[in-house]
Amino acid sequence: MTQIGKEKILVISPSVPRPDINSGDLRLYSILAILAKEYEVTFVASGYGPADSGYVALLEQGGITVYANNFSLKKLLETKKFSLAILEFYFTAEYFLERLRILHPECRVIIDSVDVHYLRLKRKYDLTNAETDHANYLKTKERELSVYRKADAVITVTKDDAVKLLEEHSDITCEVVPNIHELCLSDITPESNSLIFVGGFIHTPNIDAVHYFCRDILPLIKNVKPDTQLTIVGSKPPEQIRMLESEHIKVTGYVPETSSYLHRSHVSVAPLRYGAGMKGKIGEAMAHGVPVVTTSVGAEGMGLLHRTNAMIADSPQAFAAAVLELLDNSNLHASIRENAIRLIDENYTPEQIAKCMTNVLGNVCNRKAKHMSIFDKALFLKNYVMDCIKPRQHCAEVE
Repeated sequence: MTQIGKEKILVISPSVPRPDINSGDLRLYSILAILAKEYEVTFVASGYGPADSGYVALLEQGGITVYANNFSLKKLLETKKFSLAILEFYFTAEYFLERLRILHPECRVIIDSVDVHYLRLKRKYDLTNAETDHANYLKTKERELSVYRKADAVITVTKDDAVKLLEEHSDITCEVVPNIHELCLSDITPESNSLIFVGGFIHTPNIDAVHYFCRDILPLIKNVKPDTQLTIVGSKPPEQIRMLESEHIKVTGYVPETSSYLHRSHVSVAPLRYGAGMKGKIGEAMAHGVPVVTTSVGAEGMGLLHRTNAMIADSPQAFAAAVLELLDNSNLHASIRENAIRLIDENYTPEQIAKCMTNVLGNVCNRKAKHMSIFDKALFLKNYVMDCIKPRQHCAEVE
């Protein structure tokens, strides 16, 4: 449905957001819902699967025009002119940014980093010291920084991520848009000595975190409290995670909602050893009134303070001690719960992020769009033609 008089925004993502699957998709879905209240939003998914139709319908019910199959950028831009485009992830921008510059040069282009990938990969390499991880980190860093420099702005989810990018290239324009969390509180009394981990297992830091917790931390907790129960909630757990299931460990796989699991849990554990950006599992637990024990990596970018609104510990012994203290100390549990709820309410609700998005888009639209140099245009067209004439491939329109 065309929304007369509203500015037009184009959002391109590699897939249709599935807000019940992972925190990244929930963040994108929430941002789209916020934008749709003030702008005429067109959403494009460059990939589409048979399970996506229900999620597409969800977006369309919110007044968003969706293209998720047989999409042509050229044809779309012949019928609509956009004030700005938001591209989800650097690898989406690698394909679409220059096409947008050529086909619609006045459109400002924002890249939503979601997290700074090369920082996460660097931390993984620091942990594994594997040559393949080192090569992956360096290659990703080169690709990511290259495309960020071409954008009119890059959205990071934390100030820490923005600082890291600016340390590499001061000509990158950064804007910060955090994760979004609805408060969802309950009067349900959590089960005794119950712990929960929430996270989708396509994201490899979650696999590492669960193994680390079950191998190095949980035995220390069970030495003191043998009846401790851990529930591992998240989509697509690999066999190595499913094999952890036991009398005291439950692996749920995908669940349509996490609220009931969180409300029954006494403590949320997020023992992340590498990652970047803001950790959705931590904000989600806090928004549900469940105190969190996490690491320095997990805590970054959210304004978390040890023993104030979370427990932060980096060694197995300190992590286990923090969990045990929260299980035993009702006053500390209540204090951290209250302060965590306040932090979410003051910084990360849809209302707060809507104000943030308004400021960010205003900042970007007040600047002229960057233009491609003649050299970059020539290089793009050369590469485009070369791709077209490769054997057994054929050339479609620039789209």
